[in-house]
Amino acid sequence: MKKLFAVIVGGILIFSSNASAQNLKTGKFGLGIDGVETTTRFAAKYYLTDQFAMEAIGWFDMSSPNSETPEGLQKYDGVNYVIGVDALYHFDMENFAPYLGVEALFNSNKPSGFYAAEPSVRNDLQVGVVLGVEYFISNSFSIGVKEKIDTEFRLSDKSAYQNSSRHFSTKGEITGRFYF
Repeated sequence: MKKLFAVIVGGILIFSSNASAQNLKTGKFGLGIDGVETTTRFAAKYYLTDQFAMEAIGWFDMSSPNSETPEGLQKYDGVNYVIGVDALYHFDMENFAPYLGVEALFNSNKPSGFYAAEPSVRNDLQVGVVLGVEYFISNSFSIGVKEKIDTEFRLSDKSAYQNSSRHFSTKGEITGRFYF
């Protein structure tokens, strides 16, 4: 009886250590997207430890008006991009991994269209808190939800219609990652 009990306990310990070893994330690198329902941004996430991860975020867009230029105006192409970084702390490293972190994003936006003079470029810095959860469907793929609470600081293009260089906002995003 003692031998059977020892075999059962040993088997449970081996199974549990194998199961938890599959969920270890240290050194994992993932590529994916943020903001499936809005402006889709690309993200690269790297787990420094099982609970702490860094993420680089980027997005680039060019636009050009495709109609004839009205008389007296000039046609200008637009260029928009976002670059940033997240530092995330995951509370649980099982399949369901809620996290809390900070995010800093630099946004640059030059509008496209027809103007009498070239439009100025608007540069912003967004800094805030990130709350989210990542659900690992498999060891290599996750989906998630992310809520951001941030403050946007206007760095340039202080328009006449805006009397503040700061803006507070919240934003929810759906995420997806493929891990290597």
